[in-house]
Amino acid sequence: MKKDLPILPFSSEDFNWCVKNDFQVYATHDSEGNLKVAIRRGGITTDGKDYLIVNGLKKTSKEMIGEIIYKDMNQLSLYLPAIYQQIKKQYG
Repeated sequence: MKKDLPILPFSSEDFNWCVKNDFQVYATHDSEGNLKVAIRRGGITTDGKDYLIVNGLKKTSKEMIGEIIYKDMNQLSLYLPAIYQQIKKQYG
């Protein structure tokens, strides 16, 4: 696992920014069974799907799988505040 991602205290500002800007952040397993973070831009609007028809319009989302492998959900959850912050910095 990379060590360059800091463990930060929870920031409701960063979390709320991600929600308001339609970023869904969740845990997933890759094809080899490794636990990683997935970030889906547009994922809240599309209910986590690749696309969804909303009021006659096709809304799409894109999933990105992180590179860091976590040993379990407890470890992954320690890094969520840093992930929310990173998303806000990159897209905000």
